[in-house]
Amino acid sequence: MAQAAQHHTVAMILAGGQGSRLSILSEVRAKPAVPFAGRYRIIDFTLSNAMHSGLPYVGILTQYRPYSLMDHLSNTQSWEYCGRGRMAAVLPPYRGLTDSSWYEGTSDAVYQNLAFVNRFDCDTVLVLSGDHIYRMAYDQLGAFHRETQADLTIACQPVPWPETSRFGVMKTDRSSRIVDFQEKPPKNPISNLASLGIYAFKRSTLETRLREDAARPDSTHDFGNDIIPRMIHEDRVYCWEFRDYWRDVGALETYWEANMEALDPSSGLDLASWDVRTNTQAGLAVSHRPPRIAEGGSVRNSLVSNGCLIRGAVDSSVLSPGVVVGEGARVSESVILNGCVIAEGAVVEKAIIDKRAIIGRDVRIGQGELKPNVAQPHLLNCGLTVIGKEVRLPKGLRVGRNCLIRSEAPEAAFASGEIHSGETIG
Repeated sequence: MAQAAQHHTVAMILAGGQGSRLSILSEVRAKPAVPFAGRYRIIDFTLSNAMHSGLPYVGILTQYRPYSLMDHLSNTQSWEYCGRGRMAAVLPPYRGLTDSSWYEGTSDAVYQNLAFVNRFDCDTVLVLSGDHIYRMAYDQLGAFHRETQADLTIACQPVPWPETSRFGVMKTDRSSRIVDFQEKPPKNPISNLASLGIYAFKRSTLETRLREDAARPDSTHDFGNDIIPRMIHEDRVYCWEFRDYWRDVGALETYWEANMEALDPSSGLDLASWDVRTNTQAGLAVSHRPPRIAEGGSVRNSLVSNGCLIRGAVDSSVLSPGVVVGEGARVSESVILNGCVIAEGAVVEKAIIDKRAIIGRDVRIGQGELKPNVAQPHLLNCGLTVIGKEVRLPKGLRVGRNCLIRSEAPEAAFASGEIHSGETIG
């Protein structure tokens, strides 16, 4: 990626999403703050891309449960955003000195922060999502944007046809100019060429369109629903096709799949060569202590972070800092977040376990029939079981597949000794 500073570009990262499809993982934190691949958070990828692309000024638009995200971003030196001529600023919602309000949509978030954009002598504004896993040279996107003299350039990629309802999809002509656009079509999509939520705007056009949209009482103030469809008919809007690895990790299954792809050298997700940065000052008690595999412990095809202690067997899994796997325990195809304890003899198969959960002795997770979650079948139907932050599972409990156990689950919920496949607790 280019290292020369692109002083004509300001980046605005949308980092305020609630992320309902991540269920209990995003009920306690903003989606971009969800841990990923052991030592990172999701937003680290977008910020690292901005750093490697030489973008000097970045605004990070926060909103929903921003506390862990703001703590993570408290030291922007990790992404080299410090010193003269470089800035990464956290921008919460505001409407002036005396009035405050939640952002009403993605475009409203940028509209409320036009004063930040206009502080800098820029001709291009990148609007980026803070909840995707990818590596991109934004300077290449910017170069295409200027070469075509576009008012808006959308980074895009073909997706499987069954997934088009999750994306904005578009049609282009031979010059890559977008001639038609649908936002998350429920059926009959016009194409499978999908927006990646990465936009390069001509600053003057962006400001005009945002002010117009803010004055429309019928608008949802969203880029996909309102801004982009109007611009296609009134402005020069182009598609820049991105052919490398990109994943939307906004759902439990895709989040789990992307973590598993971090273990597969052929997937295209290469953490080592991407040089992803993170806040290394967080969790100092464990983050600088190397993982330890005790006698009798084993690790195969896994990411095991600093501060972990492995006395059992770990296979095809991702362990965040400070995880303990007890003697005789077995963890496979799972994502275990910071500070969890998997006690002696426990078995964890195809699960996501949030921070500081304790899985008691001889507990079995992820075994049983493949029955979709009864309450949320659209979120859990692939056999994945998800356990919330600081949950304590008692000795010998049996937990099936596609189960969801919330942080507030009472002890009485485990009295029967078994959580059947598809159940939600808490």
